Amino acid sequence: MNTKETRIGEPVRNQLSMKAGISAHLRAGAGEILPRETVPHAVPPAISPPLSGNRGGTTSELYDVFRFPVIDWHFRWQRPQQISRQFANQGHRVFYVTTEMIPLPLEAVTKEELARYVKIKKIAPRVWNVTLCSHARLNLYQDQMSPRDVELLSLSVEVVKEKFGIIEMVSIVDLPFWLPLVENLTQHTTVYDCMDDHEGFSTNAASMLQLEERMIRRADLVLASSQGLLEKLQSLRPDASLLRNAADVGHFAQTAQVPTAAELEEIRGPVIGYYGAISDWFDIDLIRELAEKRKDWTFVLIGHTFGCDISKVERLKNVLLLGEKPYDQLPGYLRRFDVAMIPFKQNRLTKATNPVKLYEYLAAGKPVVSTELPEVAAVSPQLVEMAADPASFEQAIQTALRNKTAEREKERREFARRHSWEERYADIHELIVQQMYPKVSVIVVTHNNWSYTQQCLRSLLRPGHYPNLEIVVVDNASTDQTAQRLGGIRDRRIKIILSKRNLGFAAGNSRGIELATGKYYILLNNDTIVPDGTWITRLLRPLREHPDVGMTGPMSNFVGNDQALDHFVGNPASGAHPDWLQDFYRFNQGRARTTDLLGFFCVAMKREVWEKVGPLDTGYGIGMFEDDDYCERVRAAGYRLVVVEDAFVYHHGSATIRKMQPDVYNELWEKNKSYFERKWGKAWRTPSRPDNLFALAETPGQTAERIREAGVPCILILGENKWTAQAARWQYLVRELASSQNCLLIINTLRHYNRSIMGFRKGGHLLYLTNRMDLLAEANLDAVIYCGEPAPIPVRAKRLIADSFAYPEDRLGLLSAALPDLERWVFRDPADFARRLKEEALEFRPLVQSSS
Repeated sequence: MNTKETRIGEPVRNQLSMKAGISAHLRAGAGEILPRETVPHAVPPAISPPLSGNRGGTTSELYDVFRFPVIDWHFRWQRPQQISRQFANQGHRVFYVTTEMIPLPLEAVTKEELARYVKIKKIAPRVWNVTLCSHARLNLYQDQMSPRDVELLSLSVEVVKEKFGIIEMVSIVDLPFWLPLVENLTQHTTVYDCMDDHEGFSTNAASMLQLEERMIRRADLVLASSQGLLEKLQSLRPDASLLRNAADVGHFAQTAQVPTAAELEEIRGPVIGYYGAISDWFDIDLIRELAEKRKDWTFVLIGHTFGCDISKVERLKNVLLLGEKPYDQLPGYLRRFDVAMIPFKQNRLTKATNPVKLYEYLAAGKPVVSTELPEVAAVSPQLVEMAADPASFEQAIQTALRNKTAEREKERREFARRHSWEERYADIHELIVQQMYPKVSVIVVTHNNWSYTQQCLRSLLRPGHYPNLEIVVVDNASTDQTAQRLGGIRDRRIKIILSKRNLGFAAGNSRGIELATGKYYILLNNDTIVPDGTWITRLLRPLREHPDVGMTGPMSNFVGNDQALDHFVGNPASGAHPDWLQDFYRFNQGRARTTDLLGFFCVAMKREVWEKVGPLDTGYGIGMFEDDDYCERVRAAGYRLVVVEDAFVYHHGSATIRKMQPDVYNELWEKNKSYFERKWGKAWRTPSRPDNLFALAETPGQTAERIREAGVPCILILGENKWTAQAARWQYLVRELASSQNCLLIINTLRHYNRSIMGFRKGGHLLYLTNRMDLLAEANLDAVIYCGEPAPIPVRAKRLIADSFAYPEDRLGLLSAALPDLERWVFRDPADFARRLKEEALEFRPLVQSSS
C-alpha cells in the first residue's frame, strides 16, 4: 500500500509528522551566523553530479538550442550559422534543422518507426544537422504545414530530444513557416530572430505574413536585426530587442595573410568587389553604368544570381561574375578588393537590412562604399562612403581609393572588433537568461542528515538543471559531518551560511534569503530529490503568467495535504521513476489549481511577495505551522496560492522529526497549533486529502455514481496486465487519448511499471488505473476498448471497440464471436485510433451489455 495512504489514516502523531511545514532537520535555538561566500568554478567530488553522455563540463548548466532556420548550414554563411556556432563554442549543444524535410506520405507511423527516418549528423563540435520528417513535401516560403505535418515534425523533434536527453531547450526561429511546429512543442522557450522584412520578398506567400504576426505575439523573446525591423515589431511586441549583425572577426582579419584568389591574381588596376546574394534587390543597373564608364576598374561580383538579370553586365569585360564561393575562401578574394561595395536598391527589403558583409568588409580593413541604406548610416557613418546615384557612387569609390591609409584601416578593424559574433552571443544569451530564465534562488536549510543534503544538492546540479540558478545553504549547527562538508564546497552557484546555533526553520530560511539575489525564491527541504531541470520552469509558470499568483508548489509522493499523489512510482535512491515521470508530465500537462495551503517542503514565490509579506514567523521556533501561517499571510496580502499539477519533487519526509521523542513532538505540535489559532482567531483545519474521484468508493453502485458525477465520457481501456517501460501499443493509445484531457479514462492493469495497482489509483488528470473490474459492474461506460485483453469482460457500455492491430487474427475472431457488438477498428497508428475515438465521443449508441 502507498506510504502516503497508510500515514493519512494513522494516529495523530504519525499523521501530523507528514505536515509539509515540519522542518525535519532543525533543533531549537538562535545563534551566530557565519556567511561563507564561495570560490567559482570548482565543485568538490562530494557533491559533484556525475556527468555522462554528451553533456560534459560546463554544458551541464546550459540550455540546448534548436535552430529552425531560413537557410541550410552549408549554404552562404550568415547570421543563423554564425550565432549557432557561437552557442556551440560556449558549450551549448546546437541542433540545426535542415530546410528540407523527409516526406512520409503514410497513413500512420509510430515514433519508433519515425526514428529510423529522422537524420542526425554531427557537422561541427557540439553542432548536429537534423532532418525532420513531414507528411508532405514542404517549401519553406510557399507552403503551410498541415495538422499531419505538425504531428510528424513534432514527433521528429521528440525523437531527437529523447536520443540526446534534452531537458532545457530554446528554439530559435528564423522564419514564420516554423511557427505551427514550435507552437506544438512542449517544455521549451521560443526566440523569434527577425532578420528581414518578409513583405519585401517576392518569393514569400501571403500565409507567411499571417504567420509572422502570430509568431511575433507568441514568441517568448523577439529580436530584430535592424532599427527598421525593431520599430515594426514593437507595434506588436513593445519588448522586442535590437540585435544587429556582426562579423567573424578572426576569419576576415586574416585577409592580409592569406594568398590572393587565383582568379584575381592577374588583374591590374583597382578591383571594386562584392560578395553575397545577387538578386532582385541588387542594383545591377548601377554596376553596368559604372563599368561602362570606368573601364580602368574591375568589378568582381561573387554570389548566386537567382532573381537578377545579369545579361546587362555579362558582355562587359571588366565585370567578373564568379558565382558562389565557399565561406572559407572569401578572405582570399577580399584581399584583392581595393574597395568593397554594397550596391543595393532602395526598397522595403533593403531599408530593413543590416548587411553582414558591412562588418566583414570592415574586419578586413577594406574601404566600403554603399548606397544610402538606413542601417549603414546608423552603424558606421564615419567609416563608409555613401552614395545616392551612380555619379556620387563613382565619386565615393574615387574618394575611398585616395584615402587608403593605415590609420583608416586600423579604425575599420577596431570597429569590427567591437561587433563580433562572440559579442552578439553574449548579448542574446543575456537576453535569453534574463527574460526566459529569470534568476532563481533555492534556499536549503539543514541540520544533520548529510546524506540527504548531499543527495538534494546533487539533484539540483544534475546535468540539464535550470540555467540561471543559485543555491543558498543555511546549516543550523549540525553535529554530524554536514558543516564540514558544506564548508569545503567551492562552487560559484552555491553560497554557504554556517550557523553556530540552530536558528529554526523560519529564521534559517529568512537568513538564506538575505543572501539570495534571485527574482524568485524557492524554499526547499534538504530531504528532497528534484527531478529533471523542468521542475523550476514548471513552478515559475503560474508566477510569471499571473500577477495575482504569489506562491506555487509541486505535487509529491510525501506531503500532508492534497499535493500528495494518489499514485507514485519511484524509490528513495533516485526519486521518481524516469518513465513514470514522463507519463506524469504528459497526463497532467499545463494543469494548475488554486489552493488554500501549500506544503513548505518545496514552495516557490516571487521576490516581491517576500518583500511585501515579510519573513517567516520565528514564533514557531524550530518548525511546524509556520507554513500554514505564511500561506494565510500571503492570501491576506491579495495573492493566490497555486498547486502546479505537472510539477513533481520527491520528498523523503520527516527525516529528523522521526527521531524526536513522542512527548517532545506532541508538546511542540500543541504549542505551535495553539499559537497559530490564537494569531488567526480560528481553529486549524486538517488539510485536504489527495484527490481521487473514486476515494472511499467501495461498491459498484458508488463507483457508478462517481463516474456519473465526472460529467464527461468514460472510456475503459482493456490492455495487458502490466504497464512497462518497453511501451506496448495499448500504452501509446492511452497516451494519445489522455492528451485531450476531456474524457475519463479507466485502465485495467495489475502493475504500473514496478508498482502493484490496488483499487483505483489516479495516474493523471481524469486517468485512473485499476485492478478492480468488479467495481465497474454497475457503471454505464461510453466505450470499452479491447487492445490486449484476451477475454471478454462483463461490463455495460455504449460501444465495444477492438484495436485490430493489438491481436492475432485468430484471437480477434474468438473475441468477436464472444462479443457480437464488437467493432473492429483498423488504424495502424494509435494516434489515428485515438483521434477517431475522440471525434465520435458524443455519438455513442444506446447501451449494450458485454458478458463473459
